[in-house]
Amino acid sequence: MSCVGEYFAKYRGAGAAGTPIPAWSHTAWSFIGSFIGIAVIGLLQTYYFGPHHFHLMVPAYGAMATLLFSAIKAPVAQPYNTIVGNTLGGIVTVCVTLVLQFFSMDDWVWLGGALTVSLTIVVQELMNAVHPPGAATGLILSIMVPWHKSRVLLAMFPLVPALLGACVLVITALLVNNLAASRNYPLWWSPIKMARTDEKKLLPVDEEGTSSSEEPNCAEAYLHKLSGTDTEPSPRPPLSDTPFSWLGAFICMALIGLLDTYVTGPVAHMKLLIPAFGAMSVIVFSNCKAPLAQPINVVLGNTIGGIVGVLVMELLKYFGLAHMMWLCAALCVSFTIAVQERTNTVHPPGGATALLYALVPDGGLKFIISPALLGAVIFVIVGVIMNNLSPARRYPQRWFFDDAPAQVTE
Repeated sequence: MSCVGEYFAKYRGAGAAGTPIPAWSHTAWSFIGSFIGIAVIGLLQTYYFGPHHFHLMVPAYGAMATLLFSAIKAPVAQPYNTIVGNTLGGIVTVCVTLVLQFFSMDDWVWLGGALTVSLTIVVQELMNAVHPPGAATGLILSIMVPWHKSRVLLAMFPLVPALLGACVLVITALLVNNLAASRNYPLWWSPIKMARTDEKKLLPVDEEGTSSSEEPNCAEAYLHKLSGTDTEPSPRPPLSDTPFSWLGAFICMALIGLLDTYVTGPVAHMKLLIPAFGAMSVIVFSNCKAPLAQPINVVLGNTIGGIVGVLVMELLKYFGLAHMMWLCAALCVSFTIAVQERTNTVHPPGGATALLYALVPDGGLKFIISPALLGAVIFVIVGVIMNNLSPARRYPQRWFFDDAPAQVTE
């Protein structure tokens, strides 16, 4: 088969199996954890950072909550990836903004967004700290041109919101996830493989060969979970693949930005470029084999975020609660995660899409069409075209749900 034939053969997908639908108990803990995490950030924003003119609550934390409370076993959800990866997004976007300001180009939103997201992916891969919300955090600053004019906001951005918000959600995840008997978080603390002592050998053994130690009580078991598991850290992405990650993300973000600037914005009066697409870029172009990156998850998962965001905000307006930002944000994100899990379409950027609508409830039903649905479709199309240029990649792994009977796991 020729190179061209092999390239187009990849479009059929790899025929990978689907993922099982999580148990209802898993969804309940995902809802509780994400609600608490986003509510804490919302309350901090309302009563402390807001009055001091800082922005702690940003849409990227909808995607982060999805990872930390729903996809907790994913390498990109571990504390190192979360804290370092999100902080890198804040640092990269400040550097890109300063360079564009030097050339009087910081109002070129499409270029700033494309450079911020694609370079964040490169730095994250080099640091083995890939974390999708990090690119979404960086994209926020690129989109919010007025923020560029404040030297204080620009200088503090890597700390607030990038570093502090990630720390708040990681601490919440550590406290809440480990309350569930079926959950262990984190899987590891450091991306460096550490030699672990076999604890069983350290226990006193009686003459019959059985351990004489007592079973740990609930408190000891809970605290032991905080040390991590024996799971080995994920390896750093191969350097040969990083150029493909950069190129795919840059082209897709530039396309989205240009369409937003010259077509959907002025012609259709619909927003297309949103922070969630920074996280979507990392998932589709840097982690394209993950179940979260498959087309059915990308399109349906992000659209669910738009639908849930609109419906929740309409209900809260009806009951006169829309002024409570922390409640709006927490409900939009947690309900999005719950619906995604029950439909087997978990996709972290969907949480960011829902959170954006909670913070800026503008557009109504049009928000579901664009950016939620249209942006996701564009990402899948560009993802198929660009990812398959790499000899080591095949995207998608599957187009639709697995044909195997649905399974329920704890």
